[in-house]
Amino acid sequence: MTAGRLAADKPGATTNTVLYKCSTTRSGSTVLNVCNQGSGSASYRAALRDYDQVLHLDGTNTSTHKLVQGNPITSYKLKLNPGFQDANAIPGATILTTNGAEAKILDVFKPTNDVVLYTQVKEISLTNLAADSLAGTLQGGETLTGATSGLTAKFRGQQGTSQLFIEYTDIAANGTQVQISRNTGLADGMYLTIGSDANIGGEVSTINASGINTTTNQLTITRNQLGTTSAAIKAGSRINAWSESATTTTIDEGATYVAGDTTLTVADSTGFVSGGIIKIDNELLEITTVAGNDLTVSRNRFGTADVDHNNGANVTLLTDNGVYLLNFWTEGESLTGAASNATATFEFPVDTAAVIDTKYVVSETGVSATDHIYIQSPQYDIGRTYKYDLVDASCNNYPLKFSADDAEGTNGSGTEYTAGVSKVGTAGTAGAYTSIEITNDTQTNLFVYADGTPTGQTQGIGFNTSVNENPAYVEVFIYDVTGEALVGGDTFTLNEVTQTVENVGGVTAGPYGFVQHFDPATCHLKVTLGEGSEAFASGDQFYDTPTLNNGTRTMITVVSGKATSLDSVGGADASRTAGTYTNISPNATTGSGDLTTTKVTVVVDGSGAATVTLLNGGFGHAAANTLTVNDSQLGGGGGANLTFNVATIGAADGIEADQAEIYNGEDYLFYDNAIAGNTSEKNSSIIVGPGQNLLVYSSAADLSYVVNGFETQSDDFEVKNMTKISF
Repeated sequence: MTAGRLAADKPGATTNTVLYKCSTTRSGSTVLNVCNQGSGSASYRAALRDYDQVLHLDGTNTSTHKLVQGNPITSYKLKLNPGFQDANAIPGATILTTNGAEAKILDVFKPTNDVVLYTQVKEISLTNLAADSLAGTLQGGETLTGATSGLTAKFRGQQGTSQLFIEYTDIAANGTQVQISRNTGLADGMYLTIGSDANIGGEVSTINASGINTTTNQLTITRNQLGTTSAAIKAGSRINAWSESATTTTIDEGATYVAGDTTLTVADSTGFVSGGIIKIDNELLEITTVAGNDLTVSRNRFGTADVDHNNGANVTLLTDNGVYLLNFWTEGESLTGAASNATATFEFPVDTAAVIDTKYVVSETGVSATDHIYIQSPQYDIGRTYKYDLVDASCNNYPLKFSADDAEGTNGSGTEYTAGVSKVGTAGTAGAYTSIEITNDTQTNLFVYADGTPTGQTQGIGFNTSVNENPAYVEVFIYDVTGEALVGGDTFTLNEVTQTVENVGGVTAGPYGFVQHFDPATCHLKVTLGEGSEAFASGDQFYDTPTLNNGTRTMITVVSGKATSLDSVGGADASRTAGTYTNISPNATTGSGDLTTTKVTVVVDGSGAATVTLLNGGFGHAAANTLTVNDSQLGGGGGANLTFNVATIGAADGIEADQAEIYNGEDYLFYDNAIAGNTSEKNSSIIVGPGQNLLVYSSAADLSYVVNGFETQSDDFEVKNMTKISF
């Protein structure tokens, strides 16, 4: 219990001043002492007020906001990991952090705005890491740098903690500086064959003299050797290194060995074996069988040309010096993220070419963002719309569609899914997007695919999706915040789940308090601020509190300059079409008021005279601003546009706190009570209830006030939270 001197002040003249207040959990039994310290007579007023602020709220003038006395309201939010499922965020539940902060939960924040996913098409590869080697959190689009090779690439997402999606840069067709996965077994002058020896096509290069950097595993090479044609080399391409062996012979056909002939007769087949690669002039051939001195061969390996060869030409068996990966990381090297400083160690297959896939990658940051990542199996929350922005030029020929029955939709054996789907524009051009509205009726599992031209050439671009019927929400509203300050990294446990406040943007401090009275006709809300809370301001947002179990909360905004009445309606116009035109927005204003949220109903009678009823005062208006409704919204009969003025507005800053006219007459204890100079008065038995303020007003600055008494705990103010039932 608190007792003794509870408050004292000597306020300025003619100002309403909060002298003493009680929280919603306490009441005060007080005596008000008033002392006139001046020689002349003066007067004072004293009033009890059961609120701290009057908030002007958005919405219609006959509001449907669900607010009753005792409802907590709050703009104070925490961003948590892993977050709460809706049923587990129990309104009124107390949290106590390990740092010593205490608060109560109002509810999770359920975002309803569209999720815009800025989409690009990238070539990415899934690259393996050593188990448990990833330290830190990589950031989408950041540059990864190899500690040994110095090779750089872009991080485009991850699969678990041991595989990364990485975007690499191709070696250009004329590029001669390349990375290789290791340098053991290599020597100057060796041939490098790019491409599989099982397929026609590829390229042959050679290692230059002094072309091996054994520190960074960079090679300097000469391209398009043995008559091959160089092309861009994909990262992680599998290559073989070859050198000419001492096993040689000559062609012994007795005539020209002609192109297309797959039986080669040599002078001596000793040392030549099935599977070996031989070199004749500029052609590489593969031996399939050896029968005496007859070699059965496959022609034009690795992009070399199948041509005629002279009888007696040299036939040289090449020595295979091993498999390497070109334009790739060094085996076992570590990487570092440029932005995150996260590190990991590579552990990829050393004899298998990296698989490069073309995929949709997305960012929520913006059209020009660089943080796009590949998300294999995104989940959609019910009640939201997901919009894939396809304006980036890389999306050209990759229009995004949905299917419920085949991963490739109409590219495969399936059909296109269209429920709730909107497709606008041409992928790769301005304004193009595909969106899907997620409702209770949306197919639970969907496939995203690209339906480009020609059919079948854009397969493998998409991903699988699912509808999350019970998502975890990472933001939660809290109130009655006490104890130590809430900070990032702080933790608490509720429902046997430990929640961690995010380090970045984890705490959004804001006002909180309790509803005292709501007037739906004016959309005015009287509130008592919670202990330690800052005051509410224009632009603050908070949830209302439906009384139904598991109700749907509505977000409310404190607004300034809300129109509360209209006047100066333009005169009759016989050309105006008679009728009732409801819930329309003005087309123009002479001020800065918001037109979208300002709504009126206009009734035009047979003479063309108009009656205007204000439905929603919007925000940002000033008194005497002129609003205009175009004739096209009033039947389009050819009459003049209708004008009318904003007569009155709500508070210019959205808040009222000290205006005398917002008291009721019965709130006053004393009104202009006279007090002689150099005298004092004692007013006893003043009970200040939970959430109430004792205010004073002096005619002169000579009056001082002292409140004596005691406070006790009180449960007279009933806190009314929404209830939740877990089914």
